[in-house]
Amino acid sequence: MIGKTFGRYRIEKELGAGAMGVVYLAWDMRLDRRTALKLLGEQLRSFAAGWGLLLQEARIASALNHPCICTIYDVGEEEGEPFIAMEYVEGTRLDRLVPRRGFPTLKVVRYGAQIAAALAHAHEHGVIHRDIKTANIMITRQGTAKVLDFGLARRVSGDHLKELTKSHLSLKEAGPEGGTIPYLAPEILRGERSSVRGDLWSLGVVLYEMATGSLPFNGRTIFELSIGIMTAPARPLAPRTPARLARVIEHCLRKDPVTRYPRAKDVLSDLRSVVGKPTRSWERRDPTGPGEALPGLSNIDDSHSGIYALGSR
Repeated sequence: MIGKTFGRYRIEKELGAGAMGVVYLAWDMRLDRRTALKLLGEQLRSFAAGWGLLLQEARIASALNHPCICTIYDVGEEEGEPFIAMEYVEGTRLDRLVPRRGFPTLKVVRYGAQIAAALAHAHEHGVIHRDIKTANIMITRQGTAKVLDFGLARRVSGDHLKELTKSHLSLKEAGPEGGTIPYLAPEILRGERSSVRGDLWSLGVVLYEMATGSLPFNGRTIFELSIGIMTAPARPLAPRTPARLARVIEHCLRKDPVTRYPRAKDVLSDLRSVVGKPTRSWERRDPTGPGEALPGLSNIDDSHSGIYALGSR
């Protein structure tokens, strides 16, 4: 596909490939801008939800307007080939940035607040992500967390998920679905429908991973991991984790979704409280990462008015 024209897009290079298909860096010849072009694979279209529902959800997600969400520009088909054109985000995936022992608290709260703000915006517009994980979050060169694939997450049928959770394969052997299971809420593993609170469980796993460098539940096989998520307590956080941050993570990871945070904006509010009242000191350079400016958390607008700003006003 490199160098070829796909509709109005000229494909320049491959950015990555996975279960959903292949992503290319492309040039939009109509609007004169760089675009991430995702060509969907046959495997994705074979799910019960179908391409039609995915297309509908992508159109809904394209209306989201938030600095911490990767914007969807266009969805459709070209010569029978489904595609999604998205904002090209330059940066590094969060899963490749988390140190072995986790980030300093300041960075955990900073990125966590940005992700929570993105979820709050999406949920209030009726969009559930279904696949929040560090591999689906990009950290830009400016130090902003961008959540990818809103409204595009793969739907795994209840029957398929039940079979998968009984598997004695390792995560790597199980393929793409196995790679996502560490972030799935207990009720999802039991076959219940995805919900806002399922996204907030996944956010809790991401916060835990950023704070510790590891996942809250483990197992040698998919079966062991699934049982652990559904029945076992999360592994203890490091003693250096501030009590307020530990409470936020614990609240996200409650087994019963009814006792979990009801809204992402509540998570955002509690994350802000971890460092006390936000001040302009948040905008100083981050000593743990050269060249990165820390935006003030007070300036992450969760009012969903359509106007969002990171940094000083």
